[in-house]
Amino acid sequence: MRRKGILSWSFNMSLGFIPVIISILLCEWLTEGIAVCVGISMALLYSFYYIRNKEKSIPNIILYLSTAILILVGVAALLFSQSIPPREYPMVLEIALLITTLTLFLHKKRFINSYLKRSRFADKKRLAQGIESSFVAIHIYLILGFFHAIAIVLNLLFAFPTSEVARIWLYHITPPSLLVLTIILNQISILYFNKISKQTEYFPVVNPKGGVIGKTLAADVLDGKHSTELYPVIRIAVLHDGMLFLSERSQNFLLDKGKTDIPCESYLKFGESLEDGCYRIVQKYFPNVPNLKPSFSIMYRFQNEVTNRLIYLYLLDINDEALLNNQRFVGGKLWQLQQIEQNIGQNFFSECFENEFDYLRDIIDIREIYKES
Repeated sequence: MRRKGILSWSFNMSLGFIPVIISILLCEWLTEGIAVCVGISMALLYSFYYIRNKEKSIPNIILYLSTAILILVGVAALLFSQSIPPREYPMVLEIALLITTLTLFLHKKRFINSYLKRSRFADKKRLAQGIESSFVAIHIYLILGFFHAIAIVLNLLFAFPTSEVARIWLYHITPPSLLVLTIILNQISILYFNKISKQTEYFPVVNPKGGVIGKTLAADVLDGKHSTELYPVIRIAVLHDGMLFLSERSQNFLLDKGKTDIPCESYLKFGESLEDGCYRIVQKYFPNVPNLKPSFSIMYRFQNEVTNRLIYLYLLDINDEALLNNQRFVGGKLWQLQQIEQNIGQNFFSECFENEFDYLRDIIDIREIYKES
């Protein structure tokens, strides 16, 4: 089970605004025609990169929109040069972007379903994440554009004395600034998401063979939610001198509270290997004790009305009985097999342990026979 990577900078779809930003900035020093041509060239090269690497790269819808808008504005500049006031290309580009992104945002669900259905992108889940990231960036840009529109309306209504300064800020500085701010805010949201993801614990959802098919919030699993899904659980049976070490289950457990059971048990965490999970459990109950390596025994499925688990049962031999005398084991003690047999079926042991006991007894008996021989 490999750890799933968190969102990278490639999910910052607002980077597709870069050609528009460059084009707007160039308008301040070059002619509008040259600036738009440079923007179109950058957008086409950027789009070509995505199309060429379509099996690996996430499609950038914002980039495709930016490319189309730059091309349309460039064509309009050639055909209707007199209809576009000089030095007003920043606002023209912003208005075009706001109209197209707003239209797309209002038809978000229809667009996503259609795009996912028609796309041949190999990883559909990654594709869906990329499209959703595009709409997150669009949402941020629309909010910023809304406030910019309010500022323009207020300036027109009240005709501030500093109208020339306001015009420069509103019509030349703000349009590219909104795009840059969208990129920054989108990246901040990705960083925040990554931080939250690192702090949020998940358990893997597996199939009966142990293959990971999804994940669920650990808190939901521990609260008994999603009990029909299958979750991997590691149990480590501690053995010493032909006896089993058992203790009371915590009252905080969802299953068989307070009953006697194998003490070393834990859900496998999402992205954690079985070896890492065993090491984590051993370190929890036997900290700073070297050379304790559980050996895998069996895998089986355990399901009742409360839980659905794929259990990996391990065996751990303890040579030093003193290691078992610690506060981590409530009511813990070594049990002889005959003592356990006398209490089986008396609602004393956990249901899971009673299912495992016959197997564990056979393992211990075989080991004892080989010791004697």
